[in-house]
Amino acid sequence: METKTRIAFDYDNEKAKLVKKSALLEGDIEENIEKLKEYVQENGKNALIIGGTLLGTYLLLRLLTKSSEEVSTKTYPIYSPQTSHEPVVHMVREEQESPIVKQIKASITLFLISIAKQKLQEFIENYGKEKVSSEK
Repeated sequence: METKTRIAFDYDNEKAKLVKKSALLEGDIEENIEKLKEYVQENGKNALIIGGTLLGTYLLLRLLTKSSEEVSTKTYPIYSPQTSHEPVVHMVREEQESPIVKQIKASITLFLISIAKQKLQEFIENYGKEKVSSEK
């Protein structure tokens, strides 16, 4: 029968090494979480600004440019008190917009779209710079 040789194992030394390694890993994880938080905050703000600008532009365009088909002609039956059996129909027609109003609307639209474009370009440039700097 062979005798097994016992290897002396220093549990305290190994435990200290593992605790030290654990502390290093914990520090790295916390650092990565902080970087991630900063990244999400910056890009989240930019995304909200861009999204808000696009939504505002869309709503303003929708408000300013209603289709002429919706507004062109509406009929309302009105019953007179003397003869309640026969309705009187009134035709309501709204006037077309003047060329000046159309030009003002177009200018406002172009202005808002240019702001949205500028914000998108800034976001893309910042995102590219951050990505390159984080890879180094």
